[in-house]
Amino acid sequence: MTPPGRVWRVDPPSIRPAPLAGDLAAEVLVIGAGFAGLAAALELAEAGRSVVLLEAGEIGDGASAASAGQVAPLMYGARRTPEQVAATLGAVRGARLNHRVAASGRWLFDRIAALGIDAQARHGLVAVHRSEASLAAAAGLYAQWEPYGARVERVDRDELRGLVGSDRYAGGYRWVDGGIVDPARLVDGLAFAAARAGAIVHSRSRVTALRRLAAGWEARSAGGGVAARHVIVATGSAGLPAWPALARTVYAAPVAIAATAPLPDHAATLLPRGGPIADLDDKAVFSPAVTADGRLLVSFLMNGLRADLDRAPGPARRRLARAFPGWSQPPFETLSWGRVALTPDGLPRLIRGGEGLVGVTGCNGAGLTLGILAGREAARWAMGTAEGELVLPLSSPKALPLARVLPVLLRNLLVPIANRVGV
Repeated sequence: MTPPGRVWRVDPPSIRPAPLAGDLAAEVLVIGAGFAGLAAALELAEAGRSVVLLEAGEIGDGASAASAGQVAPLMYGARRTPEQVAATLGAVRGARLNHRVAASGRWLFDRIAALGIDAQARHGLVAVHRSEASLAAAAGLYAQWEPYGARVERVDRDELRGLVGSDRYAGGYRWVDGGIVDPARLVDGLAFAAARAGAIVHSRSRVTALRRLAAGWEARSAGGGVAARHVIVATGSAGLPAWPALARTVYAAPVAIAATAPLPDHAATLLPRGGPIADLDDKAVFSPAVTADGRLLVSFLMNGLRADLDRAPGPARRRLARAFPGWSQPPFETLSWGRVALTPDGLPRLIRGGEGLVGVTGCNGAGLTLGILAGREAARWAMGTAEGELVLPLSSPKALPLARVLPVLLRNLLVPIANRVGV
């Protein structure tokens, strides 16, 4: 068995905070330094609130820095339509969320530029479709987003040939405000910006206990504690051992990213402009892209828990072979993975854990859009925004049916089936 390589990042982290040592007090404690937690901490610090951010590992550990970095400003994971969102949340709140999701990619690219983060951002995500029937069906879905500000352009077969070196696809739709970033550089940049704005950041500070105080909460780690009036838990599908009910509000599905070494031609025969593309006709996941330094990235649902370079990328190799027959596939150099937090309706969640305690989860595979959006809403909650004004409701920590069993079925039965039939 070949052991998995590191995350495909090539630059060392720019920020390596020390572990918590001693006791601190703050208005808000954020637990988890992925996209959602960093977005929340940055918004709070820039608003002048005292905030402490604790991360169990290093900045971006888990699914955030290990992602493919795709920016998808739509309900990508469950392909939810704006009409379905409104039916779930009500007309007013649903419209608010639809507007925010449609603007999420543009907001992120603007924010990256304003903060001076070298995230190697590239605009434009193309959703590709294999047949005219699929294109026609998708047209209705994408048209629903336009009233909310989404910029979507039809890409016909001839134009698509200049973007994707494959005859498999009948055409696609370009999400102008979508695209790709280097996720490791983005989490580094967000952490640096949060610290610069005044947030106190500590990595290698796993929260082992969380208890209610007379006016707030106290979190303890091996090195000390933090007392805060409000606590935001942004640990994704991992949940928090000190709050076990949180993890059971989502289903965890393993998603992996396989990456080659930098290719001499930057995979120009596959993706002449580097992508990214997303094959939404696939029953699983097929989203190849090329990084700024020429690595081919392929996202896929990972079977079981065998995270090794010999076997795990099998689904990615099969999809590449079907989409680009005759192309001699180079070996994958790195394999990174994480667990995506899924919700039945495809919407992110703000979970109420008690007065002053909220969990952020349910990115549904769109952590750069839905996760960041949810983290920002948690920050607005901590700053006193009325619940009725938030774009996401505060939900009770109700365990999903089969919350303990379904992730096992996903890894060992449902994902392997989807990886086979979806090719």
